[in-house]
Amino acid sequence: MATLTLPARAPRRAWLRDVPAWAFLTLVSASFLLPVIWVFSTSLKPTADIFKVPSTLFPHRITGENYQAVASSDGLLHFMANSLVAACGSTLIALLLAIPAAFAFAKLPFRLSGLYFAAAVLTRMFPPIALGLPYFLEFRSLGLIDTRTGLILAYIPVVLPLVLWILEGFFRDFSQELLEAARIDGLGVVRTLVKIVLPLATPAIGVATLFGFLAAWNEFVIALTVTRTPAAQTMPVGISSYVTQFQTFWGQMTAAAALYLLPVLLLTIVAQRGIVQGLTAGSTKG
Repeated sequence: MATLTLPARAPRRAWLRDVPAWAFLTLVSASFLLPVIWVFSTSLKPTADIFKVPSTLFPHRITGENYQAVASSDGLLHFMANSLVAACGSTLIALLLAIPAAFAFAKLPFRLSGLYFAAAVLTRMFPPIALGLPYFLEFRSLGLIDTRTGLILAYIPVVLPLVLWILEGFFRDFSQELLEAARIDGLGVVRTLVKIVLPLATPAIGVATLFGFLAAWNEFVIALTVTRTPAAQTMPVGISSYVTQFQTFWGQMTAAAALYLLPVLLLTIVAQRGIVQGLTAGSTKG
């Protein structure tokens, strides 16, 4: 009889041991999800309900007036298009620069390469507000103020260090045996990178692309510095325009934020499983 009761108790004890971990993960998840839920909830509330005391998380009456006001504004499409062009353009250029640079830092070390890599990555730690005046003066002298080209160039120093850091870590753990085999087969550095490394580095490149895109997509200070009109301003700057000197349009601001947040949430949810599976497969291949 003793041998029959032990298997029944072991899973129960294992489940009880997991309760603190699940409770902690639930608390952390709720702390991240609550602001997002509050944004979507506020965007569906009438103006009177937004300022009601005490405030409620979910609306008593759902309205689409905030989304109608945002959709009818002339600047919405310009803001979204500018954000998309700036984020995609800067991320693409950063990838083209970061892939060979990260491979060189990881697998082709040279004198002071560690210092150069640290200097490149540490630029990501500068607060954007400290770069506002230099950006404005430089871009004004180049005639790039209030242009999409200026936005793309301004975002590259934001995206490039992040992408470089992610890819360098992946390339550092890349199989040295594969590189040696490619060298014995007569492949040079460039052909080895293109034909051997890049196919196996697809998961890491996907992660770097996603994080780089999000860094540019959410950037505010630099976009506010180098743009002046809706023709070049991004969505974060457009959302801030709902805060005026005399009034804050909370309903319209949260509706615009929800519209801006929704594509990124959907992209992250859809790509999450594929990225995790790809990283696992890539690590086993290396």
